[in-house]
Amino acid sequence: MPPGSPNRAATASAVATPRPDRTRPRADRVQALLRDLGADLQQGPSPDTGRNPAEVCPTGLPALDQLIEGGLPRGHLSEFTGPNSSGRTTLALSLLAKITEAGHCAGWIDGSDAFDPLSASAAGVTLDRVLWARPPSSQEALRCAERLLETEGFPLVVLDLAAQAEATPPHAWLRLARLAASTNTALILLGTQRRAGTAAYLALELTPAKAHWSQGLVLLEALELEVILQRHRAVPPGRRVRVDLPGSRAA
Repeated sequence: MPPGSPNRAATASAVATPRPDRTRPRADRVQALLRDLGADLQQGPSPDTGRNPAEVCPTGLPALDQLIEGGLPRGHLSEFTGPNSSGRTTLALSLLAKITEAGHCAGWIDGSDAFDPLSASAAGVTLDRVLWARPPSSQEALRCAERLLETEGFPLVVLDLAAQAEATPPHAWLRLARLAASTNTALILLGTQRRAGTAAYLALELTPAKAHWSQGLVLLEALELEVILQRHRAVPPGRRVRVDLPGSRAA
C-alpha cells in the first residue's frame, strides 16, 4: 500500500453500523436499526397485524362461537382433539351439516374408519354432497387430503386420524395449511392429541363433563362438554366454555 494511503480496513470499520446491543429490548433494537439505515425503510406489520379477519363457519353453538371469534376459520387448519366420546366428531358433523345444507360439497377423509352415514344423516348432513374417502393408512390419508384441497371445490374437509398412531413430519402439516389457505378451505384434523403444532390456526381440546340420561338410564339425551382453547392465532389460549351436544350424536 502506498505511503499515506488510508487504511481501508480501518475506514470501513469506522463507518460500519454498530452492532445492536442485544441486552436491549427487541423493539428498541429494531427502532435503532431503522434509524441507522435511513428514512427510506419502514417497519412492516407483524405476522398477525394488519391481516384481514379470517372468514368463519359458525358452529351453531353460541358459547363456542364466541370462544373462537365467530366460528371455524376458513383458509386454515384447525384441530379438534379429545378421547373417544369427547364430542370431536359431533362438532365436525355439525359443521358438515351446515356446509351441505347450504348446497356446498364437503370431504370426509376417514382415516379412522369411523364415519357412520346414519349418524351423519341424523345430524343433518346431506350425504349426496359428501365425498367419503377411506384410505388404508395415515400417509394415504394425508395424500388424499392434499388432492381434495387441490381441487378447490370443497369449502370444508375433515381429516380423521384419531385411530392412527403413525408419526407425521411437521412439513406435511405446513403443506396442508398452505393448501387450505390457497383454496380458502376449512380443514379440520380430528385426533386424540395434537399433531399439527404451529401449522394449526385453531386447536380445541374437548372433554366430557357431564352426561344427561333419560328416565331409567336407557338413552343418553345430551352430553355436556368442556371445550378448552389450546391455540388460536387471534386470541390468547387457555379460555374454556361448556357446551351441550345431543347425546345420540356425541362421539
